[in-house]
Amino acid sequence: MIHAKKSLGQNFLHDQGVLNRIADLSAPEAGSGLIEIGPGTGNLTAHLLERLPADWPLDAIERDRRMIPLLAERFGDRVRVTEADAADVDWPALLEPLGPHPVVVGNLPYYAALPILFAVLEAKPARMVFMVQKEVAERLVAKPSTPAQGQISVKIQMAADIRMAFKVGSGAFTPAPNVDSAIIVLQPLATPRYPICDAKRFSALVTAGFSLRRKTLVNALGNALRIPGDTVRAALTAMAVDERIRAEALTLPQWAALSLHLAGEFSVG
Repeated sequence: MIHAKKSLGQNFLHDQGVLNRIADLSAPEAGSGLIEIGPGTGNLTAHLLERLPADWPLDAIERDRRMIPLLAERFGDRVRVTEADAADVDWPALLEPLGPHPVVVGNLPYYAALPILFAVLEAKPARMVFMVQKEVAERLVAKPSTPAQGQISVKIQMAADIRMAFKVGSGAFTPAPNVDSAIIVLQPLATPRYPICDAKRFSALVTAGFSLRRKTLVNALGNALRIPGDTVRAALTAMAVDERIRAEALTLPQWAALSLHLAGEFSVG
């Protein structure tokens, strides 16, 4: 029997109802394949294979080498496993052979969920179905002027359609984690939802805006990016936005417009 490694954030999902629901959300269109991140002992893998044609193998990325022979014994050549960290692999190269609408699914380790999510998102698969900590899911789908709204809310929602499909209690896992989880479904957009400056500069602007949550956006951008306050105020005035606004109150179109107004006012490394 293989025991979960705490150092890898492993919690094995065993609830068959939850596994079925995830597999249903992950089923690819005909002519396309999918990649599973962190198959572990293969509990979800078995359900995913039921949604794939018999002649189409499932690709998997597994960091724990103990799982690789176990998966080979359980599924044979129907599963092709790459031993790697999902945050560091070449996602475009992995997705390219999987047809026009590839899907990426996985129960992401809580400590590494966001780096993996952003790495996959940049490669733009047709759909991403991930289990993450419930609080992270709430931040990802948060709306402006709500407590959970933050920089990842803005960055993800600018790049993808996202929804929280359902929540998963800790009792669905072995060992049971100390927090609840949630399933999120993302569909990456071909281009940002609204016109923005370049992606790297936009990301830096959003990060800076949320760097001092209790301060106004004028103060936060001045502190983090050294943009003069009068310059930020002028941009906000041109957008018909109150100069006293804080980052969490800006809408996505306002963030996009602000990035265009301020693109030439700061540099990024």
